[in-house]
Amino acid sequence: MLKEENKTNKAEADLSYEERNKLLWSLRGAFAWAGKKIPVSVEIDGQECRLKDLVRELEEGKLLDPDEAGEIRALIPKLRERAKVDEDLLETEKLTKIEAEALYEEATGLLRAAMELKDRLEGRGREGSADELKKMLNTQKLVDERSFQQLLKSLK
Repeated sequence: MLKEENKTNKAEADLSYEERNKLLWSLRGAFAWAGKKIPVSVEIDGQECRLKDLVRELEEGKLLDPDEAGEIRALIPKLRERAKVDEDLLETEKLTKIEAEALYEEATGLLRAAMELKDRLEGRGREGSADELKKMLNTQKLVDERSFQQLLKSLK
């Protein structure tokens, strides 16, 4: 009986096809990063990058010299690349639920860090980002409504 219980526990711990697709669908969404936690640190090109501290310093209005700004601009695509690697692993590897959720959280956190850093470099703060997000959502609602109206007309 003990062997059967171990097999059941292992099977329950494996990520199902549906769970994998749900995580991937969520990760690939336009605002997957919204509300996610930025990782404290991440290794990029063999060096530890303290992301959370970096974003916090920029939020507090730290002035950057051109070299620092250039380094951050170079870091943003690397963060997105790393998130894509996590996404690929989530899509292709045999994972447990815990491993899959950890990859998902890391990927979304990296995407959020990339967005926050980009916004700070462009001089946009939290308030501007929230307003911009609302504007984008309202625009999307209008597009969706128009598409729905067109669908209704085509069905008549």
